[in-house]
Amino acid sequence: MSSAPRDVDTDAGAGVGAGAGVAAHAVLDEVLDQLIAEHTADAAEVVAARREYEDRRGRIFQEEELWERWSAAFIEWFVVERVGPGRALPPAGESLARARARAAAGDAAAEALARAIRAWLTSHRSLFEVRALEQGRVELLDLLGGAQISVAEPRAMLGVGVGDVVELRVVGYAGDVVFGRTFIFHPRDAREAILGQARRIVAAGGDRRAVIDRVASLRVRVERYRHMPAAKVYELIGEAAARAPAARGDGSP
Repeated sequence: MSSAPRDVDTDAGAGVGAGAGVAAHAVLDEVLDQLIAEHTADAAEVVAARREYEDRRGRIFQEEELWERWSAAFIEWFVVERVGPGRALPPAGESLARARARAAAGDAAAEALARAIRAWLTSHRSLFEVRALEQGRVELLDLLGGAQISVAEPRAMLGVGVGDVVELRVVGYAGDVVFGRTFIFHPRDAREAILGQARRIVAAGGDRRAVIDRVASLRVRVERYRHMPAAKVYELIGEAAARAPAARGDGSP
């Protein structure tokens, strides 16, 4: 039976008037765009955060194929997850506190906004395998946590196939689970090597983010080592990289 992971709240947004699927994506995208506009005015902070992100995951250059996806994934992480120096909450958490204060004063629009922001904050980012593609649904297996998740997706998933391994975010909203904005695809034949990396990092004390970041850094290497089979990049280069930060267990490339 499919189930959402514990930290995805599928009731977030219930009663806003936007069901799962296209309407939910429209609401969540609009709110994410608002958060990005609100929290990216400080160029120095964004640059520092991008450096932090790339230190863990590898640097992609503008002329490379992954640039747009990498940049979109960074900005989503920046507003939803990153807790900057001297702060107690990620940027979206600060926006949620302000929206809730306005909602407490009777602002109905702020109440709806708060539910959507909360959906982003309780979302779940991981490495998933696509298990099935059905009419309006995508069935996923969380390769790091083991949860089976059924995602509402009325849009055509062009180029996506069963067996694909993807870093993505699932968001519980309006009584269902939908996709976040960004997808980082890994080679299908690297699945076992990815699981091997996960086991080694966890054994060394690393967490879910350490695994995701290490595997992302290997996806970058695939772009640079096109003469080598992708699975070998994840296996051989991943093992070599794992030995260097083993004492930290943080998954940095």
